[in-house]
Amino acid sequence: MISRIMGLGRDVIFAAWFGTGMAADAFNVAFLIPNLLRRVVGEGAAQAAVVPVYADTLTRKGEMEAKVLGLRLTGVSIVLLIAIALAGILFASPIVRGYAFGWRGLPEKLDLTIRLTKVLFPFVVLAGLTALAGAILNTHRRFTVPALAPAVLNLCFVGAAFALSPFFGPRPEDRIYGFAIGALIGGLLGLAMQLPQLGRIGALGIPRINFRDPGVKLVGRLMIPGFFGLAVVQINMFVDTFLATMLPEGSVTALRLANRLMLLPLGVFGIAVASASLPTLSGMAARKDFRELIRTYAFSFRLILFVLVPASVGLMILRTPIVRLIYEHGAFTADWSTPMTAGALLFYSIGLFAYGGVKGSNQVFYALKDTRTPVVVGAVAMAVNVGLNLLLMGPLGLDGLALATSLAAASNLVILLVLLRRRLGSLDGWNVLGAVWKIVLASAAMGVVCALTASAAPRWINQTSLWGQVVLVGTAVAAGLMVYWGMARVLKIEELGVIAGAFRSRTAKTEQG
Repeated sequence: MISRIMGLGRDVIFAAWFGTGMAADAFNVAFLIPNLLRRVVGEGAAQAAVVPVYADTLTRKGEMEAKVLGLRLTGVSIVLLIAIALAGILFASPIVRGYAFGWRGLPEKLDLTIRLTKVLFPFVVLAGLTALAGAILNTHRRFTVPALAPAVLNLCFVGAAFALSPFFGPRPEDRIYGFAIGALIGGLLGLAMQLPQLGRIGALGIPRINFRDPGVKLVGRLMIPGFFGLAVVQINMFVDTFLATMLPEGSVTALRLANRLMLLPLGVFGIAVASASLPTLSGMAARKDFRELIRTYAFSFRLILFVLVPASVGLMILRTPIVRLIYEHGAFTADWSTPMTAGALLFYSIGLFAYGGVKGSNQVFYALKDTRTPVVVGAVAMAVNVGLNLLLMGPLGLDGLALATSLAAASNLVILLVLLRRRLGSLDGWNVLGAVWKIVLASAAMGVVCALTASAAPRWINQTSLWGQVVLVGTAVAAGLMVYWGMARVLKIEELGVIAGAFRSRTAKTEQG
């Protein structure tokens, strides 16, 4: 939650300084490429491949063998990540010209994007090693420090905005370099903060380069589908960016900012639940305790839906007040930037539950050491996304790109559930369906209250002031949450008691400490 809130703060400052202009678009395309590699090669592939293999080594061979495996994985990762970064710097121009084809008539914008890409590509090395360290720590049930690493990145972004950007010049096209350097500093500090934790579990040492180690080879084989997944995601992002560059200026940035808002609840809760479940699911798979694995997966799936379905409804209904409150400052204009971003947020939010469900469902395949199936299904969803992009962009413009992404995520989730049902025989479906209808009903009641509160608030709140916007959004959200909590109690939704119990347990431990 801290990481996501700080990321939101970073976006607020970014939007206020650069709005949806040329510098903002250039940075978002430049950071898109190394950030994509971070997500797939670093976070996605590292979690999917490293955690099951490392957990299996730790369980069967002990801590010393696990430490050796970790050091060898680190050495091999350093070599490969540096090679990727150097290739990215060398081929920055053709990569950017392919991504931003719609800017071919804007040489200044293209040149800025290429130069920013060269500055940002070393971030891949830092982010990849950070993800590897986080995967090892997660296997040892240490989640806090890896989860806080992105907070350091966002803190450096914000610090760079004030400390470094002014030194590059007065123009937005000059000041944007401060943000790029802030990303590199944040990546370095995010890695450094995990080293003490690695030392405490005895996993710190001199990296070793050994491509022949059986564990390294197994991780490599498991990561190969991840690289194909990278190609799938890259094509997806390429198509979205390619089409967005053909829309009015600011479309790339508006799409990204809307996506960031949608990802806030997903990152705070959906990804957190999925990441925490992987080591547990991996242990159950190693013991072949499939009954408990199914029960644990079904529980985590219900928990994700319990939070993300109402979050989706809230974002859709309060999209414009939220965008105004968070982004509408400085260069981010009310007549252009806000409607464009709010529209994209509406259609992104439709698929919020599906994004979380896909993340949680993929963890089961990863625990079973099957990284191929999620990639194949992702490729099918990518094809759906591309087709829907082309179909919906004409009538809906930017909104069509966001809607296509949501519908593709829903198709991804449906296919994964069908395949899991075939493989495991049961997904505790009746309990899941029993929870779903209650969650939908409670979310609908919450949505009605949010809409009524937001529509009535302007009569007694001055929306032109920042505090007026805070009161409007805060009142609508508070009223909606109260109704959702009340409905959850009336309908006896089990997940409410689980979350409340977890908070009570954590509070009690904190007080005892």
